[in-house]
Amino acid sequence: MSEPGRSRGVMYVAWGKAHVDVARRSAASVKKRNPGMPCAIWCAEDDDTTGFDQKLVIPADMTRPKVGALKFSPYDETLYLDNDTMIRADLSSLFDLLLKFDLCGAHVMLWHRPRHRRMWQTEVPETFPEINCGVLLYRKNAATDRFFEDWQAAYDAAGMKIDQPTFRETLWHSDLRFYVFPPQFNKRIFEASELIWSDQPKPRILHLPILRPQKSAFKRWFSNLIR
Repeated sequence: MSEPGRSRGVMYVAWGKAHVDVARRSAASVKKRNPGMPCAIWCAEDDDTTGFDQKLVIPADMTRPKVGALKFSPYDETLYLDNDTMIRADLSSLFDLLLKFDLCGAHVMLWHRPRHRRMWQTEVPETFPEINCGVLLYRKNAATDRFFEDWQAAYDAAGMKIDQPTFRETLWHSDLRFYVFPPQFNKRIFEASELIWSDQPKPRILHLPILRPQKSAFKRWFSNLIR
């Protein structure tokens, strides 16, 4: 259920061979469960981008590519994914949210921790927690262009190494149409009961630290078991 004439695809940002490699694994999982879904990657000029449909080179002046590249997606409807992700289902219903909303994301699951309540300029209610910026769905329009520009400016001015506090405050001040999708589309944490039996919906997008580049041979082996 997509608007006629609008393109949709998945986009990654990766710097260095190890990160491109795990992004390639994520892109393969996209294509396995979403045949025909194009995947683009922002990376260095000399990176091997086999497995991706489009390569975009990160400009030298882009202060934080993950923030700066979002506005320049090659698609009208984009699912941005961190590289440490794995797709477990058809994503059509996720993209259908863009028939109504401009930008969508999932709450940080451990939003109560001090590091996720860090303030830059605006004291935001705790009931408006951080959004995890590793899985973001958005449509290309004037509202999202303006949001990404404002977020980039806030990130540069704040001088923080992390981007979620400025995303939260920029979103608080924004009037774009935003929606929080279910945590199963950005599954970060498993409770012990889920590994045995649970009536919760199955994860659709895994977003786990073990899927990052690993130096340990055992962790690499374990990471490669996840499908």
